[in-house]
Amino acid sequence: MKALRGILIIFLVLSIFSFAALKIDGNKVVFTFSYPQASTVHLAGTFNNWSTNANPMRREGDLWITELELKPGTYQYKFVIDGGKVWKEDPDAPGYTDDGFGGKNGVFTLAQKDGKLVIVAPAAEIKEKVEINTERKENFSIEDNAYVVIKFYKPEAKYVFIAGSFNNWSMSDTECYSSGDGWWEAVLELSAGVYQYKFVVDGKDWVADPNAPAYVDDGFGGKNGIFEVWKEDGKLRVGAPKVQKEEEQTKVELPKENIIKSVQYEIDGKLSDVEKSTAMYSGTVIKQAYVARTSTAAYVSIVLDKPARDYVGQNVLFEVYTDAPKMTASNRKTSGGTILSKPVGFRFSPNMRTWQTRKRGTFFAAAGDDSWILQANVFKSAVDDVVEIEIPYDILGIKSGENFNIYIVCSVDGKDEVLPQEGIAIKTPTMLSGNVIAKFADKIGDDYGFGTYVYPKDPAFAPYKGLWDITEVTVLENDEAYVFSIKFAEMTNPWASPKGFSHQLVNIYLDTKAGGKTSTYKEGARVQFKEPWDYFIKVAGWPDDRIVFATADGKEIPEAIIYEADPADKVIHIIVFKKYLEVKTGIKAYILSLSQDGYGTDHIRPVSKDPTQWTLGGYPVDSKDFAPYVLDTIVPEGQKQEDILKSYVPGQSYATLIPIVVK
Repeated sequence: MKALRGILIIFLVLSIFSFAALKIDGNKVVFTFSYPQASTVHLAGTFNNWSTNANPMRREGDLWITELELKPGTYQYKFVIDGGKVWKEDPDAPGYTDDGFGGKNGVFTLAQKDGKLVIVAPAAEIKEKVEINTERKENFSIEDNAYVVIKFYKPEAKYVFIAGSFNNWSMSDTECYSSGDGWWEAVLELSAGVYQYKFVVDGKDWVADPNAPAYVDDGFGGKNGIFEVWKEDGKLRVGAPKVQKEEEQTKVELPKENIIKSVQYEIDGKLSDVEKSTAMYSGTVIKQAYVARTSTAAYVSIVLDKPARDYVGQNVLFEVYTDAPKMTASNRKTSGGTILSKPVGFRFSPNMRTWQTRKRGTFFAAAGDDSWILQANVFKSAVDDVVEIEIPYDILGIKSGENFNIYIVCSVDGKDEVLPQEGIAIKTPTMLSGNVIAKFADKIGDDYGFGTYVYPKDPAFAPYKGLWDITEVTVLENDEAYVFSIKFAEMTNPWASPKGFSHQLVNIYLDTKAGGKTSTYKEGARVQFKEPWDYFIKVAGWPDDRIVFATADGKEIPEAIIYEADPADKVIHIIVFKKYLEVKTGIKAYILSLSQDGYGTDHIRPVSKDPTQWTLGGYPVDSKDFAPYVLDTIVPEGQKQEDILKSYVPGQSYATLIPIVVK
């Protein structure tokens, strides 16, 4: 689980020696949790890599209790109910931090005071309390665009360690190197984020860096140094933390009363009462424009002074211009030359002059010089009583919870009407939220099938490990959807896929009711299933024929899922809308990681006896083509991936996979 991304700075204050559900007993931390209706409870957290079975709790009456011997440091935790069916935060935790999935993790810090362990709890956000060090001498540098180096002058020291939020404040994990003349150097490999730190001299003295970029209160009457790491133009940067609020970076003003709502619409050129129950804007040629948004797209309906079909064949253009948080190029002018109030990157247009013979819209991307480049992407549009346009977020590269702006433009004989002049701000629904209903940790380094598969030889597959290695799967449930967040050890994009990842091909089979199939949806994976599946999901970096949602009887419903990737965190989020699922017996799942190959059967990269430039190696020729092409899969507790994937019978049957229980 991840700490709250929006919170840039957290600091610690000394707490009392125990909390209602967390206390110190000698050299152990005692966790207590009241949940009498549970059959089993396990403790999961950063101390056991969020394992769902490493630390069982024992029942004592209505309470569940366990003790852990932990080193000083900062820890997050949650309680796992009945094998992972429910994850609960501690209602009496010393403090909380966002778990990255719409919920909370309990959080606490152990420190030593007067030779005894004490519990230190997180306090409130303190962005306004950062003290910039204006008298510092530069002691930070970046090496090889990968490492943060911090210099510290202490000539009398025998040895020095650095402790901070990056290593759970360990005073013995990260040693500094002597660089001569009294200088010590800490070399840290850090991802983007904000970090606090101190130097530990000779194993006893905690010293604030006199040259830290900034300081915050350490909770003990002293100061911690604090700095931020970020990437800019592909280069790693380090400096004082940026303490402005994240919202100010992409601030948009939404109408206070003319609210852009989520409505059910149909792109048919007719305007229903439901489609009118959202934000409306008035103009001259454009009498009214209605704007709505759903989980997957924005909707625009344009009402004119006469039926829109009467404008077919005339020199009239109806266009929607949009920006996007990560557009690679932008223009300021419309195709008619009007300067918009904000740069835009995309243009959607059903051309009235050609609509009679070509009933489809055209999609353009900005060239960056106020010209437009025609794109092949298809979007829905219709012309009849009104003009209707659907703008898929996927085309724009917009993720859930992000903001963007649109302009509605009517051009008659080259003269533009822009509605409204300041544009319309839209915030997409935040889908990556909800309650954690299941979490599965997977063995690291097992993207080798049943143990023999090796990577292809082409440099595109560097670093030759981790690209298909699932390390964790978290399943969320919210009112609209189930979210499968699948984390990989590595994620690269050498072939520049629009989704941000090139190599991963994810197959998910869901068992939610009686009946179904035990063979794969299409040929390619070379496996079968112990229990029948009802729904099949397939995603890859290219959202064309490589995104599938299908029922066991072969009906494909592409609108049933959306997905997005976070390459920085190496996670693919697959959002499955509940209205397309019939859940009667709970949810069981088969989650498969394969190598994406645009030319492979069902886009699956083959495995051969020996690795080649483009094929994996290690395939057993004596399997007679019945060994699987699956590289990693989540297996039930107590089972081994290697055993399951090697359960094929040469020349007779594929390996039989066993499902995991999600809900």
